[in-house]
Order: sequence, then C-alpha cells, then structure tokens
Amino acid sequence: MRQLKKWWQLLIAVVLSISLAGCSVDDWFAEQIDPPESLVELEADFPSASVAQQVARPLGKTETVTLDRVIDGDTLKVEFENGATESIRLLLVDTPETSHPTLPVQPFGEDAKSFVERWLPEGDTITLEYDVGRYDRYQRTLAYVWYDEAMLNEELLRRGLARVAYVYAPNTQHVDAFREVEQAARQELLGIWSLEDYVTGNGFDHEATEPAQPKRDTDGCDIKGNINRDGEKIYHVPGGASYERTIPEEMFCTEEEAREAGFRKATR
Repeated sequence: MRQLKKWWQLLIAVVLSISLAGCSVDDWFAEQIDPPESLVELEADFPSASVAQQVARPLGKTETVTLDRVIDGDTLKVEFENGATESIRLLLVDTPETSHPTLPVQPFGEDAKSFVERWLPEGDTITLEYDVGRYDRYQRTLAYVWYDEAMLNEELLRRGLARVAYVYAPNTQHVDAFREVEQAARQELLGIWSLEDYVTGNGFDHEATEPAQPKRDTDGCDIKGNINRDGEKIYHVPGGASYERTIPEEMFCTEEEAREAGFRKATR
C-alpha cells in the first residue's frame, strides 16, 4: 500500500510539472507513442524521419470501412458497411503518379504505392477520419486514413513518399502537424526529397535526377522562402504582410542568399 501511494504521488508530480510547463497531459503522452509493430517491420525498406508522431488520434468524425484495394499511393478503393464502394483520396497529401493517363510513372510513385500495399492488407478494416468537407470536385471521398493506431497520410509524409498539397480551407485540421513531419523528412533527404528540385509547388518534376544536397544550418536565420502552388519561389522578410502565416520551405540569412537561390521578394 505504501509503494502504491508513492507511485501515485510520483504520477501527480509529473502531471503538475507538465501543466506548469504549458503542455497538456495529452500532449505529453502523445509524444511517447511508439510506432505500431507493423510499421517497424517496414522500416528497413521505407525509413522514416526522426520526428515524433504528430497526430495521436482522430479529431473529426470517423467511419469504419473495408479496404478493397490500393489504387495509388494517395488513393484507395474501400467498401462501406452498406456494400457501396468508393474511391478515397487522402487529405492534404500528394504522392508521385503511377497510373496517370498523361504522365509517366514518377520517381517514388511505386515506392509510395508499395508502402501502402504492404502496410494495409486488402480485406482488413481501416478507419476514415473526415474533415469539414467530405468530397472533392471529382466526387471522391476525402479522408485521413487510420490503421493500427497510426495515420497513413502522416506516415507517407514521414517517409518522404508524399508532399503536403491541396491545402484548401476548411479541410485543414491536420495541416500544421503535416508540415512538421514533411520538414523533418526533407531535412533528412528521404524519398522524394533525395532528388534536387524534384518536388515543386505544382507536383513533381520527373526529369529531376540530380541527388539533393544536405541543407546548411540556418538556425538564427529569419527570411522565409516559400514555393506557391504555381511553383513560384517567393521570400518573406520579418514584418511583411504574409510573414507570420508563411510556412517556410527554406530559410535564408540574407536577402542576397534568397535571390541567389532563385527566390523573389514578396510584394508586401
């Protein structure tokens, strides 16, 4: 009984220290989550970035479905409980193409598809998490896909098999977490980030073949370089109208460095 009392006293002390540090208990325990064993088994073939799991559990409405087949790295065919089948497009991520009618098979497209096929067994139950809007303009169901207590969208980003893309309000509840994971994979030159200039604001450039070089240390640098959806490189300086809300894809110490890298200054 005395040992049990001491254990509870220790737990209370830990919880109080977390609260005083400005973190929630949920945040602290979320960072301690280990990847599922099924993902660890894939690590040799699909190494992941050194970043903690950002999304620990679904936040939106969920629905259980059966995986029919994997169409592409970011598209699945599933069967609902009523027997209907639909295509599921993963929210906020984009993987290289493998079956596009006008584009060739792009580097790492087959890797992304293979990762999904090996992790998600056909016929198994998976969970769809919805954001605000459920369908895209092609009437595909938009969702975050959960299996074995981990999210497919995030795991693709963690392994450099997808980029953050198609960010349209109001379906943005996990975008900040996704950007953290994407940045970690990019810094470690995983997958799509291992080729120089392969990832663009408009998708992937299949003609890019040069190995990417590790980025220099930019700690303390405050000029944000961002590539918009049209592929235009723009840098933002502190005090600019869009500076605070800009998610940097590169950081620069001087404006000259930014211009040499092909970025232009934001107009505001």
